[in-house]
Amino acid sequence: MAHILVVEDDMDIAQGIAEFLEPKGHELDFAYTGKQALILLEQNRYQLVLLDINLPFVNGYDVCRQLSDNALGQHLAKIPVIMMSSRSHEQDILQGFASGAWDYLKKPFSFAELTARIDVGLMKSMPPTTPTDVITFDNVALDPETLLLTYQNTSLQLHNIGYEILKLLISQAPGVVKTQTLHAHLWPDETPDSDPLRAHIYKLRKQLKAHFDEDFIETIKGVGYKFTLARNHVV
Repeated sequence: MAHILVVEDDMDIAQGIAEFLEPKGHELDFAYTGKQALILLEQNRYQLVLLDINLPFVNGYDVCRQLSDNALGQHLAKIPVIMMSSRSHEQDILQGFASGAWDYLKKPFSFAELTARIDVGLMKSMPPTTPTDVITFDNVALDPETLLLTYQNTSLQLHNIGYEILKLLISQAPGVVKTQTLHAHLWPDETPDSDPLRAHIYKLRKQLKAHFDEDFIETIKGVGYKFTLARNHVV
């Protein structure tokens, strides 16, 4: 099964997760502070991270941000992160997605729900079992094996969810992808509360703009999004 890092400072919750997931065959490591989590992430290869927000020293938002911004290495940007928190306000949830989390699970949660979220995260992070063609549009290329977006001889390492968004947009370019289609692709079982897609699109646009000096993603009001190059933008 999967090698999972559980970052949780509440010993009772951590023990409950261990008692539920370990009999299913998952190998678990535990961190009780943000600093411990960052050390373990540099030392080990994980397939998924369960991450609390209210952590000593370095909070969950900052841990997740360092992962998704490649601060700890490109391979770590591919790890799906499920945030676990009692914070239920919309702003907290959107901040979690903006920091790079794949999913957001409100405490208290059932272990059945936790398992379902883990299964989806692991499925999305699995490498292709057969060779997959690079997805291209004009002179933009998206590599499904490395999660690299290349444009004009410059490449950007994407996080899993950023890759999934761009994969759908580029494969349908220059057509429009409906918001509902993106939601169904990213969260096939159940769309998380609030509107995580907007937060992910916002974060992705910032990364693209900083790296390529254009964000490629055009909003079609009331419909969805499309992938477009600057010269194709409607003025």
